[in-house]
Amino acid sequence: MKKRLVIFFSVCLIAISAFPSSPKYEMRAVWLTTNWGLDWPSRPIRTASDIPWQKKELTDILDRLQAIGINMVFFQARIRGEVFYASQYEPWATVLSHGRNPGYDPLAFVIDECHKRAMECHAWIVSYPVGSLRQVKRQGNSSVVARHRSWCKQSSGEWFLDPGNPSVKNYLVDLVREIVSNYDIDGIHLDYIRYPDNARKFTDSDSFRKWGDRATDLSHWRENNITSTVFAIYDEVKRLKPWVKVSSSPLGRYASLPGFPASWSCIEAVHQNPKLWLQEGKHDFIVPMMYFSEENFYPFLHDWATSCPAGSVAGGLGIYRLDTNNGGWPLSEIERQIEATRRQGVGQAYFRYENLYRHVGLYQWLGSWFYQSPALTPRCASAPLRAVDTPSDFRVDAGTGGAELSWNPVGEAFSYVLYAADDTLKIDSGDHIVCVLPPKSLSCILPKTYRYYAIVARDRYGNESLPAVWEERYIEPNKYEIVLQ
Repeated sequence: MKKRLVIFFSVCLIAISAFPSSPKYEMRAVWLTTNWGLDWPSRPIRTASDIPWQKKELTDILDRLQAIGINMVFFQARIRGEVFYASQYEPWATVLSHGRNPGYDPLAFVIDECHKRAMECHAWIVSYPVGSLRQVKRQGNSSVVARHRSWCKQSSGEWFLDPGNPSVKNYLVDLVREIVSNYDIDGIHLDYIRYPDNARKFTDSDSFRKWGDRATDLSHWRENNITSTVFAIYDEVKRLKPWVKVSSSPLGRYASLPGFPASWSCIEAVHQNPKLWLQEGKHDFIVPMMYFSEENFYPFLHDWATSCPAGSVAGGLGIYRLDTNNGGWPLSEIERQIEATRRQGVGQAYFRYENLYRHVGLYQWLGSWFYQSPALTPRCASAPLRAVDTPSDFRVDAGTGGAELSWNPVGEAFSYVLYAADDTLKIDSGDHIVCVLPPKSLSCILPKTYRYYAIVARDRYGNESLPAVWEERYIEPNKYEIVLQ
Protein backbone atom coordinates (compact mmCIF):
# COMPACT_ATOMS: atom_id res chain seq x y z
CA MET A 1 0.00 0.00 0.00
CA LYS A 2 2.72 2.49 0.99
CA LYS A 3 4.75 1.65 -2.11
CA ARG A 4 1.76 2.29 -4.35
CA LEU A 5 1.13 5.64 -2.64
CA VAL A 6 4.73 6.72 -3.20
CA ILE A 7 4.51 5.85 -6.90
CA PHE A 8 1.16 7.66 -7.22
CA PHE A 9 2.37 10.87 -5.58
CA SER A 10 5.60 10.77 -7.61
CA VAL A 11 3.54 10.74 -10.80
CA CYS A 12 1.53 13.71 -9.49
CA LEU A 13 4.66 15.71 -8.75
CA ILE A 14 6.14 14.93 -12.17
CA ALA A 15 2.91 16.09 -13.81
CA ILE A 16 2.88 19.31 -11.81
CA SER A 17 6.49 20.08 -12.70
CA ALA A 18 5.53 20.13 -16.39
CA PHE A 19 2.74 22.63 -15.78
CA PRO A 20 0.52 23.41 -18.80
CA SER A 21 -0.49 26.77 -20.18
CA SER A 22 -3.80 28.32 -19.18
CA PRO A 23 -6.78 26.40 -20.62
CA LYS A 24 -9.39 28.22 -22.65
CA TYR A 25 -12.24 26.49 -20.79
CA GLU A 26 -12.09 26.05 -17.03
CA MET A 27 -14.61 26.40 -14.23
CA ARG A 28 -13.22 28.74 -11.59
CA ALA A 29 -15.92 28.92 -8.96
CA VAL A 30 -16.37 30.13 -5.40
CA TRP A 31 -19.04 29.29 -2.85
CA LEU A 32 -20.36 32.56 -1.39
CA THR A 33 -21.79 31.43 1.92
CA THR A 34 -24.68 33.34 3.47
CA ASN A 35 -25.58 30.80 6.16
CA TRP A 36 -24.77 32.41 9.53
CA GLY A 37 -23.40 35.34 7.49
CA LEU A 38 -20.10 33.51 7.09
CA ASP A 39 -19.15 35.35 3.89
CA TRP A 40 -22.02 37.84 3.58
CA PRO A 41 -23.75 39.77 5.04
CA SER A 42 -21.68 40.70 8.06
CA ARG A 43 -24.76 42.11 9.81
CA PRO A 44 -28.52 42.24 9.16
CA ILE A 45 -30.38 45.26 7.83
CA ARG A 46 -32.06 47.24 10.57
CA THR A 47 -33.00 50.44 8.74
CA ALA A 48 -33.16 51.55 5.10
CA SER A 49 -29.80 53.29 5.51
CA ASP A 50 -28.17 49.86 5.88
CA ILE A 51 -29.15 48.80 2.34
CA PRO A 52 -26.40 50.69 0.42
CA TRP A 53 -23.81 49.45 2.88
CA GLN A 54 -24.94 45.82 2.53
CA LYS A 55 -24.94 46.12 -1.27
CA LYS A 56 -21.45 47.60 -1.30
CA GLU A 57 -20.19 44.81 0.90
CA LEU A 58 -21.43 42.37 -1.74
CA THR A 59 -20.05 44.26 -4.75
CA ASP A 60 -16.67 44.50 -3.04
CA ILE A 61 -16.66 40.72 -2.78
CA LEU A 62 -17.46 40.35 -6.48
CA ASP A 63 -14.76 42.87 -7.42
CA ARG A 64 -12.18 40.83 -5.53
CA LEU A 65 -13.27 37.62 -7.20
CA GLN A 66 -13.24 39.20 -10.65
CA ALA A 67 -9.75 40.57 -10.02
CA ILE A 68 -8.27 37.08 -9.72
CA GLY A 69 -10.15 35.46 -12.61
CA ILE A 70 -13.14 33.75 -10.96
CA ASN A 71 -15.84 33.10 -13.56
CA MET A 72 -18.62 31.46 -11.51
CA VAL A 73 -20.24 32.30 -8.18
CA PHE A 74 -22.41 29.92 -6.15
CA PHE A 75 -24.56 32.38 -4.21
CA GLN A 76 -26.29 30.69 -1.28
CA ALA A 77 -29.86 31.74 -2.03
CA ARG A 78 -31.62 29.23 0.20
CA ILE A 79 -30.14 28.26 3.54
CA ARG A 80 -32.05 26.11 6.04
CA GLY A 81 -35.67 26.94 5.35
CA GLU A 82 -34.91 30.64 4.75
CA VAL A 83 -34.17 32.50 1.53
CA PHE A 84 -32.46 35.59 0.10
CA TYR A 85 -35.14 36.43 -2.45
CA ALA A 86 -38.85 37.21 -2.53
CA SER A 87 -40.56 33.83 -2.10
CA GLN A 88 -44.13 32.70 -1.73
CA TYR A 89 -42.91 29.56 0.03
CA GLU A 90 -40.28 30.48 2.61
CA PRO A 91 -39.39 33.49 4.82
CA TRP A 92 -36.63 36.02 4.39
CA ALA A 93 -33.37 34.93 6.01
CA THR A 94 -32.88 36.14 9.56
CA VAL A 95 -29.21 36.90 8.97
CA LEU A 96 -30.19 39.20 6.10
CA SER A 97 -32.90 41.32 7.70
CA HIS A 98 -34.17 39.62 10.88
CA GLY A 99 -36.72 37.75 8.77
CA ARG A 100 -38.31 40.89 7.29
CA ASN A 101 -38.34 42.21 3.75
CA PRO A 102 -34.90 43.87 3.44
CA GLY A 103 -36.11 46.58 1.07
CA TYR A 104 -34.33 45.14 -1.96
CA ASP A 105 -33.90 41.75 -3.63
CA PRO A 106 -30.42 40.35 -2.90
CA LEU A 107 -30.67 37.53 -5.43
CA ALA A 108 -31.66 39.87 -8.27
CA PHE A 109 -28.93 42.26 -7.17
CA VAL A 110 -26.12 39.69 -7.07
CA ILE A 111 -27.15 38.22 -10.44
CA ASP A 112 -27.04 41.64 -12.07
CA GLU A 113 -23.69 42.48 -10.48
CA CYS A 114 -22.17 39.15 -11.53
CA HIS A 115 -23.32 39.70 -15.10
CA LYS A 116 -21.76 43.18 -15.13
CA ARG A 117 -18.48 41.41 -14.40
CA ALA A 118 -19.05 38.65 -17.00
CA MET A 119 -19.33 36.06 -14.23
CA GLU A 120 -22.00 33.37 -14.01
CA CYS A 121 -24.26 33.42 -10.95
CA HIS A 122 -25.72 30.12 -9.76
CA ALA A 123 -28.37 29.93 -7.04
CA TRP A 124 -26.96 27.65 -4.35
CA ILE A 125 -29.79 25.79 -2.63
CA VAL A 126 -29.54 23.77 0.57
CA SER A 127 -31.99 21.00 -0.32
CA TYR A 128 -33.16 18.77 2.54
CA PRO A 129 -31.89 20.31 5.82
CA VAL A 130 -34.36 22.90 7.16
CA GLY A 131 -32.71 23.95 10.40
CA SER A 132 -31.58 23.09 13.88
CA LEU A 133 -34.09 22.92 16.71
CA ARG A 134 -33.15 26.48 17.62
CA GLN A 135 -33.48 27.79 14.05
CA VAL A 136 -36.87 26.18 13.54
CA LYS A 137 -38.13 27.54 16.86
CA ARG A 138 -36.93 31.03 15.93
CA GLN A 139 -38.76 30.87 12.57
CA GLY A 140 -41.99 30.04 14.37
CA ASN A 141 -45.08 29.47 12.24
CA SER A 142 -43.23 30.42 9.06
CA SER A 143 -40.85 27.44 9.32
CA VAL A 144 -41.17 24.49 6.97
CA VAL A 145 -41.57 22.23 10.00
CA ALA A 146 -44.53 24.22 11.32
CA ARG A 147 -46.21 24.42 7.92
CA HIS A 148 -45.51 20.86 6.76
CA ARG A 149 -44.77 18.79 9.83
CA SER A 150 -45.58 15.47 8.09
CA TRP A 151 -42.84 16.13 5.53
CA CYS A 152 -40.10 16.49 8.12
CA LYS A 153 -37.88 14.18 10.17
CA GLN A 154 -35.63 15.00 13.11
CA SER A 155 -32.13 13.56 13.27
CA SER A 156 -29.29 14.44 15.69
CA GLY A 157 -30.86 17.73 16.67
CA GLU A 158 -31.56 18.83 13.10
CA TRP A 159 -34.73 18.91 11.01
CA PHE A 160 -34.73 17.46 7.48
CA LEU A 161 -37.25 17.18 4.70
CA ASP A 162 -37.93 13.49 4.13
CA PRO A 163 -36.66 12.52 0.65
CA GLY A 164 -39.01 9.53 0.61
CA ASN A 165 -42.13 11.69 0.82
CA PRO A 166 -43.40 12.52 -2.70
CA SER A 167 -44.65 15.90 -1.49
CA VAL A 168 -41.08 16.88 -0.63
CA LYS A 169 -39.95 16.31 -4.21
CA ASN A 170 -42.79 18.49 -5.47
CA TYR A 171 -41.90 21.18 -2.93
CA LEU A 172 -38.25 21.33 -3.98
CA VAL A 173 -39.31 21.52 -7.62
CA ASP A 174 -41.62 24.40 -6.69
CA LEU A 175 -38.75 26.25 -4.99
CA VAL A 176 -36.52 25.83 -8.03
CA ARG A 177 -39.32 26.81 -10.41
CA GLU A 178 -39.85 30.03 -8.48
CA ILE A 179 -36.18 31.00 -8.80
CA VAL A 180 -35.77 30.07 -12.45
CA SER A 181 -39.04 31.74 -13.47
CA ASN A 182 -38.42 35.00 -11.64
CA TYR A 183 -34.66 35.53 -11.95
CA ASP A 184 -32.08 35.76 -14.72
CA ILE A 185 -30.04 33.05 -13.04
CA ASP A 186 -27.31 31.07 -14.83
CA GLY A 187 -27.59 27.91 -12.79
CA ILE A 188 -29.21 25.97 -9.97
CA HIS A 189 -26.64 24.42 -7.61
CA LEU A 190 -28.01 21.73 -5.30
CA ASP A 191 -26.34 21.22 -1.94
CA TYR A 192 -27.23 18.47 0.57
CA ILE A 193 -29.10 16.66 -2.19
CA ARG A 194 -28.66 13.48 -0.20
CA TYR A 195 -29.60 11.76 3.03
CA PRO A 196 -28.08 13.03 6.30
CA ASP A 197 -24.55 12.04 7.25
CA ASN A 198 -25.89 9.59 9.81
CA ALA A 199 -28.28 8.05 7.29
CA ARG A 200 -28.32 4.70 9.09
CA LYS A 201 -30.12 6.39 11.97
CA PHE A 202 -32.55 8.33 9.79
CA THR A 203 -36.04 7.34 10.93
CA ASP A 204 -37.86 6.85 7.65
CA SER A 205 -39.09 3.26 8.05
CA ASP A 206 -42.68 4.56 8.07
CA SER A 207 -42.08 6.32 4.75
CA PHE A 208 -40.52 3.17 3.31
CA ARG A 209 -43.58 1.14 4.31
CA LYS A 210 -45.91 3.71 2.79
CA TRP A 211 -44.12 4.65 -0.42
CA GLY A 212 -41.35 2.09 -0.79
CA ASP A 213 -40.93 -0.24 -3.70
CA ARG A 214 -41.07 -3.83 -2.50
CA ALA A 215 -38.72 -4.81 -5.30
CA THR A 216 -35.87 -2.79 -3.75
CA ASP A 217 -34.24 -2.64 -0.34
CA LEU A 218 -34.10 0.49 1.81
CA SER A 219 -30.73 1.59 0.44
CA HIS A 220 -31.77 1.42 -3.22
CA TRP A 221 -35.12 3.02 -2.45
CA ARG A 222 -33.35 5.95 -0.82
CA GLU A 223 -31.00 6.32 -3.77
CA ASN A 224 -33.98 6.29 -6.13
CA ASN A 225 -35.67 9.02 -4.06
CA ILE A 226 -32.70 11.35 -4.45
CA THR A 227 -32.27 10.53 -8.14
CA SER A 228 -35.97 11.05 -8.83
CA THR A 229 -35.85 14.48 -7.23
CA VAL A 230 -32.73 15.49 -9.17
CA PHE A 231 -34.32 14.35 -12.44
CA ALA A 232 -37.54 16.26 -11.72
CA ILE A 233 -35.64 19.46 -10.90
CA TYR A 234 -33.48 19.15 -14.02
CA ASP A 235 -36.49 18.58 -16.29
CA GLU A 236 -38.34 21.58 -14.86
CA VAL A 237 -35.34 23.89 -15.17
CA LYS A 238 -34.76 22.91 -18.80
CA ARG A 239 -38.47 23.26 -19.58
CA LEU A 240 -38.44 26.81 -18.30
CA LYS A 241 -35.02 28.02 -19.45
CA PRO A 242 -32.89 25.42 -21.23
CA TRP A 243 -29.72 27.52 -20.90
CA VAL A 244 -29.80 27.40 -17.09
CA LYS A 245 -27.29 24.85 -15.79
CA VAL A 246 -28.08 22.29 -13.12
CA SER A 247 -25.31 21.10 -10.82
CA SER A 248 -24.72 19.73 -7.34
CA SER A 249 -22.01 19.32 -4.73
CA PRO A 250 -21.89 15.61 -3.84
CA LEU A 251 -19.55 14.13 -1.28
CA GLY A 252 -15.92 14.21 -2.39
CA ARG A 253 -15.62 10.45 -2.86
CA TYR A 254 -18.03 8.51 -5.02
CA ALA A 255 -17.26 5.11 -3.48
CA SER A 256 -14.36 3.14 -2.06
CA LEU A 257 -11.52 2.41 -4.45
CA PRO A 258 -9.24 -0.65 -4.34
CA GLY A 259 -6.77 0.02 -1.54
CA PHE A 260 -8.50 3.30 -0.63
CA PRO A 261 -11.52 2.68 1.62
CA ALA A 262 -13.92 5.59 1.99
CA SER A 263 -16.77 5.03 4.41
CA TRP A 264 -18.01 8.60 3.94
CA SER A 265 -18.85 8.44 0.25
CA CYS A 266 -21.78 9.17 -2.04
CA ILE A 267 -22.92 5.60 -2.60
CA GLU A 268 -21.95 4.01 0.69
CA ALA A 269 -23.02 6.72 3.13
CA VAL A 270 -25.69 9.11 1.84
CA HIS A 271 -27.43 7.38 -1.09
CA GLN A 272 -26.54 9.80 -3.88
CA ASN A 273 -25.39 8.75 -7.35
CA PRO A 274 -24.02 11.80 -9.19
CA LYS A 275 -22.25 9.75 -11.85
CA LEU A 276 -25.63 8.33 -12.86
CA TRP A 277 -27.11 11.83 -13.02
CA LEU A 278 -24.40 12.84 -15.48
CA GLN A 279 -24.67 9.64 -17.50
CA GLU A 280 -28.43 10.04 -17.84
CA GLY A 281 -28.09 13.65 -18.98
CA LYS A 282 -29.85 15.04 -15.90
CA HIS A 283 -26.95 17.14 -14.68
CA ASP A 284 -24.70 19.63 -16.40
CA PHE A 285 -21.80 19.34 -13.98
CA ILE A 286 -20.87 18.31 -10.45
CA VAL A 287 -18.59 19.82 -7.81
CA PRO A 288 -17.49 17.01 -5.44
CA MET A 289 -16.54 18.35 -2.01
CA MET A 290 -12.98 17.05 -1.90
CA TYR A 291 -11.95 18.48 1.45
CA PHE A 292 -9.22 15.89 2.03
CA SER A 293 -5.50 15.48 1.47
CA GLU A 294 -3.02 12.98 0.03
CA GLU A 295 -4.42 9.44 -0.37
CA ASN A 296 -7.93 10.72 0.39
CA PHE A 297 -7.70 13.31 -2.39
CA TYR A 298 -5.62 12.31 -5.43
CA PRO A 299 -7.01 8.82 -6.18
CA PHE A 300 -10.56 10.12 -5.88
CA LEU A 301 -9.82 13.16 -8.05
CA HIS A 302 -8.53 10.78 -10.69
CA ASP A 303 -11.68 8.67 -10.34
CA TRP A 304 -13.98 11.65 -10.90
CA ALA A 305 -11.91 12.95 -13.82
CA THR A 306 -11.72 9.64 -15.68
CA SER A 307 -15.27 8.42 -15.10
CA CYS A 308 -17.25 11.59 -15.87
CA PRO A 309 -17.71 13.44 -19.17
CA ALA A 310 -15.10 16.06 -20.05
CA GLY A 311 -15.95 19.49 -18.67
CA SER A 312 -18.53 18.12 -16.23
CA VAL A 313 -16.44 18.19 -13.03
CA ALA A 314 -14.91 20.89 -10.86
CA GLY A 315 -12.98 19.79 -7.81
CA GLY A 316 -14.43 21.29 -4.66
CA LEU A 317 -11.34 22.40 -2.73
CA GLY A 318 -11.42 22.79 1.04
CA ILE A 319 -9.34 25.93 1.36
CA TYR A 320 -10.88 26.48 4.80
CA ARG A 321 -8.36 23.83 5.87
CA LEU A 322 -5.70 26.53 5.65
CA ASP A 323 -7.20 28.08 8.75
CA THR A 324 -5.35 27.11 11.92
CA ASN A 325 -8.64 26.14 13.57
CA ASN A 326 -9.64 23.83 10.69
CA GLY A 327 -6.51 21.82 10.02
CA GLY A 328 -3.77 24.39 9.55
CA TRP A 329 -2.74 23.00 6.16
CA PRO A 330 0.29 24.59 4.50
CA LEU A 331 -0.44 26.60 1.37
CA SER A 332 1.69 24.16 -0.64
CA GLU A 333 -0.90 21.42 -0.01
CA ILE A 334 -3.69 23.47 -1.59
CA GLU A 335 -1.44 24.61 -4.44
CA ARG A 336 -0.66 20.98 -5.31
CA GLN A 337 -4.35 20.13 -5.28
CA ILE A 338 -5.22 23.08 -7.51
CA GLU A 339 -2.48 22.16 -9.97
CA ALA A 340 -3.59 18.53 -9.93
CA THR A 341 -7.16 19.49 -10.90
CA ARG A 342 -5.88 21.25 -14.00
CA ARG A 343 -3.67 18.31 -14.89
CA GLN A 344 -6.70 16.05 -14.63
CA GLY A 345 -8.74 18.38 -16.84
CA VAL A 346 -11.26 19.44 -14.20
CA GLY A 347 -12.09 22.87 -12.86
CA GLN A 348 -11.74 24.37 -9.41
CA ALA A 349 -14.30 25.51 -6.84
CA TYR A 350 -13.25 27.08 -3.57
CA PHE A 351 -14.98 26.66 -0.24
CA ARG A 352 -15.37 29.38 0.69
CA TYR A 353 -14.97 33.09 -0.26
CA GLU A 354 -13.71 34.39 3.09
CA ASN A 355 -11.01 31.71 3.26
CA LEU A 356 -9.90 32.58 -0.25
CA TYR A 357 -9.70 36.33 0.21
CA ARG A 358 -8.31 36.36 3.73
CA HIS A 359 -5.45 34.02 2.86
CA VAL A 360 -3.29 36.59 1.13
CA GLY A 361 -0.80 34.01 -0.15
CA LEU A 362 -3.47 31.96 -1.93
CA TYR A 363 -5.34 34.99 -3.27
CA GLN A 364 -2.18 36.50 -4.74
CA TRP A 365 -0.91 33.17 -6.09
CA LEU A 366 -4.12 32.63 -8.03
CA GLY A 367 -4.36 36.16 -9.39
CA SER A 368 -0.72 36.65 -10.32
CA TRP A 369 0.19 33.17 -11.52
CA PHE A 370 -2.33 30.35 -11.78
CA TYR A 371 -5.11 32.52 -13.25
CA GLN A 372 -2.93 34.90 -15.24
CA SER A 373 -5.30 34.58 -18.21
CA PRO A 374 -9.10 34.57 -18.05
CA ALA A 375 -10.97 31.35 -18.84
CA LEU A 376 -14.43 30.57 -20.18
CA THR A 377 -16.86 28.30 -18.39
CA PRO A 378 -17.16 24.98 -20.28
CA ARG A 379 -20.04 24.55 -22.66
CA CYS A 380 -22.53 21.93 -21.45
CA ALA A 381 -22.83 18.74 -23.47
CA SER A 382 -26.62 19.15 -23.53
CA ALA A 383 -26.51 22.68 -24.93
CA PRO A 384 -27.96 23.07 -28.44
CA LEU A 385 -25.58 24.03 -31.22
CA ARG A 386 -26.53 27.45 -32.60
CA ALA A 387 -24.85 29.88 -34.93
CA VAL A 388 -23.73 33.15 -33.36
CA ASP A 389 -23.08 36.23 -35.47
CA THR A 390 -19.55 37.58 -35.62
CA PRO A 391 -19.19 41.09 -34.16
CA SER A 392 -19.06 43.57 -37.03
CA ASP A 393 -17.08 46.77 -37.52
CA PHE A 394 -14.32 45.64 -35.14
CA ARG A 395 -11.97 48.60 -34.73
CA VAL A 396 -8.69 49.06 -32.90
CA ASP A 397 -7.12 52.44 -32.20
CA ALA A 398 -3.62 51.57 -31.00
CA GLY A 399 -1.20 54.12 -29.62
CA THR A 400 1.74 54.38 -27.28
CA GLY A 401 -0.51 54.44 -24.22
CA GLY A 402 -2.50 51.34 -25.09
CA ALA A 403 -5.30 50.32 -27.44
CA GLU A 404 -8.99 51.20 -27.61
CA LEU A 405 -11.20 48.50 -29.14
CA SER A 406 -14.81 48.83 -30.24
CA TRP A 407 -17.38 46.75 -32.13
CA ASN A 408 -21.05 46.56 -32.99
CA PRO A 409 -23.41 44.58 -30.73
CA VAL A 410 -24.49 41.00 -31.40
CA GLY A 411 -28.09 40.39 -30.31
CA GLU A 412 -27.61 36.89 -28.94
CA ALA A 413 -24.29 37.63 -27.21
CA PHE A 414 -24.07 36.96 -23.49
CA SER A 415 -20.39 37.87 -23.39
CA TYR A 416 -17.56 38.98 -25.66
CA VAL A 417 -14.14 37.33 -25.56
CA LEU A 418 -11.13 39.43 -26.56
CA TYR A 419 -7.90 37.82 -27.76
CA ALA A 420 -4.58 39.49 -28.47
CA ALA A 421 -1.02 38.43 -29.33
CA ASP A 422 2.22 39.75 -30.77
CA ASP A 423 2.97 36.67 -32.87
CA THR A 424 0.64 33.78 -33.74
CA LEU A 425 -2.83 34.55 -32.45
CA LYS A 426 -4.48 31.33 -31.25
CA ILE A 427 -8.20 31.51 -30.74
CA ASP A 428 -8.13 28.06 -29.15
CA SER A 429 -5.64 29.12 -26.49
CA GLY A 430 -6.51 30.47 -23.08
CA ASP A 431 -3.14 32.20 -22.99
CA HIS A 432 -4.32 34.67 -25.63
CA ILE A 433 -7.55 35.68 -23.88
CA VAL A 434 -7.04 39.19 -22.52
CA CYS A 435 -10.53 39.78 -21.12
CA VAL A 436 -14.13 38.58 -21.09
CA LEU A 437 -16.74 41.33 -21.23
CA PRO A 438 -20.51 41.48 -20.54
CA PRO A 439 -23.02 41.85 -23.40
CA LYS A 440 -23.59 45.58 -22.92
CA SER A 441 -19.89 46.31 -23.41
CA LEU A 442 -19.15 47.58 -26.91
CA SER A 443 -15.68 48.95 -26.25
CA CYS A 444 -12.60 48.18 -24.22
CA ILE A 445 -9.31 49.91 -23.40
CA LEU A 446 -6.22 47.72 -23.06
CA PRO A 447 -3.17 49.20 -21.33
CA LYS A 448 -0.87 47.35 -23.70
CA THR A 449 -0.72 47.24 -27.51
CA TYR A 450 -0.47 44.05 -29.54
CA ARG A 451 0.03 43.22 -33.18
CA TYR A 452 -3.09 41.10 -33.55
CA TYR A 453 -6.54 41.29 -31.97
CA ALA A 454 -9.68 39.19 -32.27
CA ILE A 455 -13.13 39.30 -30.74
CA VAL A 456 -15.67 36.47 -30.40
CA ALA A 457 -19.32 36.67 -29.31
CA ARG A 458 -20.60 33.90 -27.01
CA ASP A 459 -24.24 33.10 -26.28
CA ARG A 460 -25.76 31.77 -23.05
CA TYR A 461 -25.28 28.18 -24.13
CA GLY A 462 -21.57 28.68 -24.70
CA ASN A 463 -21.79 28.73 -28.51
CA GLU A 464 -19.17 31.01 -30.05
CA SER A 465 -19.05 33.06 -33.22
CA LEU A 466 -16.23 33.10 -35.69
CA PRO A 467 -13.72 35.75 -34.70
CA ALA A 468 -13.51 39.24 -36.07
CA VAL A 469 -9.78 39.85 -36.55
CA TRP A 470 -7.68 43.02 -36.67
CA GLU A 471 -3.96 43.18 -37.40
CA GLU A 472 -1.53 46.08 -37.46
CA ARG A 473 -1.70 47.68 -40.89
CA TYR A 474 2.04 47.83 -41.42
CA ILE A 475 2.39 44.04 -41.28
CA GLU A 476 3.00 42.65 -44.76
CA PRO A 477 0.15 40.52 -46.13
CA ASN A 478 0.41 36.82 -45.29
CA LYS A 479 3.15 37.46 -42.72
CA TYR A 480 0.92 36.67 -39.78
CA GLU A 481 -1.03 33.61 -38.75
CA ILE A 482 -4.45 33.33 -37.09
CA VAL A 483 -5.22 29.87 -35.69
CA LEU A 484 -8.96 29.27 -35.40
CA GLN A 485 -10.77 26.61 -33.39
